[in-house]
Parts: sequence; structure tokens; C-alpha cells
Amino acid sequence: MSARRIGMGTSVVAGLLVAGIVGVILDIVELPGGSAVGAFVGGLTAAWLLHAPRRKTSIAGFLVGVFSLPVQLSIFVTLVSSGLYKLPPAPETAQDVLIVAFVLTVAMQVIGGTAGGFLAGMIRHAPPGVAETPRPYLPPPPPRPEKYCIQCGAGLAKETSVCPDCGAKQPA
Repeated sequence: MSARRIGMGTSVVAGLLVAGIVGVILDIVELPGGSAVGAFVGGLTAAWLLHAPRRKTSIAGFLVGVFSLPVQLSIFVTLVSSGLYKLPPAPETAQDVLIVAFVLTVAMQVIGGTAGGFLAGMIRHAPPGVAETPRPYLPPPPPRPEKYCIQCGAGLAKETSVCPDCGAKQPA
């Protein structure tokens, strides 16, 4: 286990960045389901960084899957508006077909992100029953003295009547 844990928010943001970049690259090379693969890889990344039980890594992957489409669209819009990528000509498509394609894309991304998060949680997190490396035992600090000797200044317990260091009688 690493010395520093990464929180849910940080791991999800990192997963979203990976999902956006991978999904856009795979969509540009026209790989079928490229955005879902990007969400899967982003879910894996988020869960790997989170290093938590499978339930939490699945939630991180789910969040990456849900929000990866807006991230990918933002990257596409940026690439197209800056002139770095030119959209290929697209045939006319009926609106109902576009809506079905959109819903299926979102569903595939949510499933991909959740599956990536779950898989990384299975790989990265210790299985149930396996103990993680125990922390070394550190004894509690000694109690602070409640009073001090009137002669030598040694720390004493409240009920001490004679100083064990110098033998001076202490006031009650």
C-alpha cells in the first residue's frame, strides 16, 4: 500500500482525463466502440489510483463512465474548433437513429467505466481475508506530569508526597 492515498475525486478526475484522451484517439482512428473503450481504460485508471475496496472502485468507474462523454465531446470540440482535426463528411441520419445511437453510446460508456473500475478493484485491492501489512506498534506516549517537585523540578504524579529523585517532601 502506498504511503499516500488518493481520494475519490482526484482518482475520478484522472480517470476522466484518461477516458477522454483515449476515447477521442480511438474515435479518430474510427475504432468501433472507441469511446466505451476509453471509458473502460479511464475506469481502470481511477480505480487503480484509488486503491480501495471493490465497491468504491466500482463507484469511481461508474462516475468515469457517466461523465466521460462530456469530457470526450469537449476534447472533440476543442480539436475541431482549433483546426487540429477536420470532421469527415457524414451521411444524413434520421433523428431517431441518432437518439438511439446516443443512448447506446452513453450506456456502453457507463458499463465500460464501471467494469474497468470493478476489474481494477479486484486486481489492485487485497482479497477479503488477506491482511494488509500491519503498521508497527507504537506505544502510547508517557503521561505528562501533573505537578513538579518543589526542590528539583522532576515531573510527579498528582498523588506523590515525596519526590523519588531528590527525596523532598511535597506539599499536599
